[in-house]
Amino acid sequence: MRKAHRLEDLIFWYVFDRPSCLRNDLGHQFAISLATVSRAVSALLDHGLLVETSSAMAAPGRKPQSLGINPKLAVLLGLDIQLDGVLAVVTDMAGTLLGRGAVHCNADQGVDAMLRASLKAADAALEDAEIPRAQIQHLGVGHSGDLDIANGVCVSWANAPNWKSVPIRDLLATTFGLDVTIDDRSRALALAERRTSPGDWEHSEAIYIVCAFGVGMGFFVDGRLYRGASQGGGEIGHTVIDPNGPVCRCGSRGCLEAYAGTVSILRYVRDALGTGAVSALRSTPDAELTLRVVAAAAHKGDALALASIERAAKALGTAAANTVQVLNPSLVVLCGEMARAAGAETLEAVKRAVEAQCVETAARRVEIRLARPKKDISAIGCALLAAEAEAERVLRARFD
Repeated sequence: MRKAHRLEDLIFWYVFDRPSCLRNDLGHQFAISLATVSRAVSALLDHGLLVETSSAMAAPGRKPQSLGINPKLAVLLGLDIQLDGVLAVVTDMAGTLLGRGAVHCNADQGVDAMLRASLKAADAALEDAEIPRAQIQHLGVGHSGDLDIANGVCVSWANAPNWKSVPIRDLLATTFGLDVTIDDRSRALALAERRTSPGDWEHSEAIYIVCAFGVGMGFFVDGRLYRGASQGGGEIGHTVIDPNGPVCRCGSRGCLEAYAGTVSILRYVRDALGTGAVSALRSTPDAELTLRVVAAAAHKGDALALASIERAAKALGTAAANTVQVLNPSLVVLCGEMARAAGAETLEAVKRAVEAQCVETAARRVEIRLARPKKDISAIGCALLAAEAEAERVLRARFD
């Protein structure tokens, strides 16, 4: 929980949330004089919380000084835990990738197997970074299960029956001997996508929709990630598109995820093939049927593949339009496997839906784009979860 008792706190968090900013930005943001800004910034620089570098955004002559979080404040570990394995990264406080490691593991093998895979992936990342584990200050975890984030519990995890009421945060804290921050991996990915896309900071209200195994979302209000009363904000995947639609893994009917989640798209294809649909996908072994394979077939004009992608994209467009109508963002970013594999179709479907279903004042003010490919972005977002928690601790230690 961020606390801001003084101007230094406000400035620190404003800078923390951005790749960089200028002192003039702070004066405009907080409606204070440059002299007042200078005093607060000097205190933060003296305490080693911020650093100042010459900005590249200036015309020839004396370069203005750009403020950023001190990357050396902490070394962090991020774990992106998914159904099929763990991706680990080591980063500095600014989210700069220092090392990575990945281990395959099926979640249905049990909690202990996933913990062992997490340790192995982390050790590989540390070896890659040439950093001993003792230097890690905090662990950030993104998990794709149904989480009780306040208590650090995985309530359930689709296709992983052993993951019922698992105290995953405490288990990881014991395994690694570190403080652990855990959150939904969609929000972690949204954090990293925003942090690594400087142009996004022109949009204080922004939505990041992540289409992968399921569908999740991170949304920012006044530049801050919104988590909600129970820290469950952004659960767009279980908003209902059609109450008479297919059964979702959550038990409801017609959820967005039942149309646009990767598993649902592939199930639609398999069911159609099982009832005799004509498709080039029939020659693809079931174990090799992936969203990327389906999207490639759609690009070649395969009718079944096209229908599956269009069905998913249309549902995503409806959900995105509803979200734009309610939250009125100026930016929507489409992330994840669906955006990578079927980006053009997905983007056009969302744009059409927003234009057709939203009132003009909301539709004409929103920019909709695909996320740009970035290596290990979800795991870096997990490390950024740790960075926020560590920043709170360091800020208190230096000033209180």
